[in-house]
Amino acid sequence: PYLMDNFGGWRGLFTLYGSAGLLLLAPWLILAKDSPDTKYSQQVLEPSTNSQSNIMSAIQNSFSSAPLQEMISSPGVQATILGHAASNWGLYNVLAWSPTFYAEHYGLNVQDSSWYSILPSVAGAVGGLVAGNAGDAWLRRTTSDNANKTKIRKTFQSVAALGPALCLGYLSQNLYELEAFQAQILLMGTIGLQSFNAAGYGPAAQDKASEKYSGLLYSLTSLPGVMLGSVGVSATGIILEQYHHDWSVVFGGMAIVHVL
Repeated sequence: PYLMDNFGGWRGLFTLYGSAGLLLLAPWLILAKDSPDTKYSQQVLEPSTNSQSNIMSAIQNSFSSAPLQEMISSPGVQATILGHAASNWGLYNVLAWSPTFYAEHYGLNVQDSSWYSILPSVAGAVGGLVAGNAGDAWLRRTTSDNANKTKIRKTFQSVAALGPALCLGYLSQNLYELEAFQAQILLMGTIGLQSFNAAGYGPAAQDKASEKYSGLLYSLTSLPGVMLGSVGVSATGIILEQYHHDWSVVFGGMAIVHVL
């Protein structure tokens, strides 16, 4: 809100953010290095064939030889896709719609609603760090076979699905009795617990595929999740119109998606 008031509203805000991105680009161009000595290039290229065209050809050959049908038909991959999709439905909606929710339901202005809306993102960052470190610590204390890895991933993904469902369900059922700061705590819990997928479906691609195909597998599971999350933001607008901006319906629906 301060930047909007002093830099020409939304147009000035976007210009300022874009300029900041250009400033960050300069040190990246100077400091970032790419080398044919990377592990991937050693696997797919001969030392004498490091031209850009040969690199692209090697990547295309690697993609064409990937076991795509086996990946897509795997129950584990399908579960990862569903987990990613449910997570994105809740995450995208909370981040996109929470300022509107605080403004409509509690009558907060732009400045106040922005402060309420930023803390769930902080909770998400903390939750991801906690889950990632906890998952790695658990893995170090056990044998790193597939059964133990699967158990760890399922445990953290269960927290990432059921934790937000409980927070959103409670918010939906008690919305008209809760103060704004109480709703904020529940939304912080939603995003913080949702971030436990950092030790759930997040690293599952590395567990289930070889190093050569783990990036491809993660892309295959990410694409449907991102698409559904994006559709969810639009669907929320339709739901609000249909139910006369009753936010309890929105949060209840998000809770159901997490459970499913």
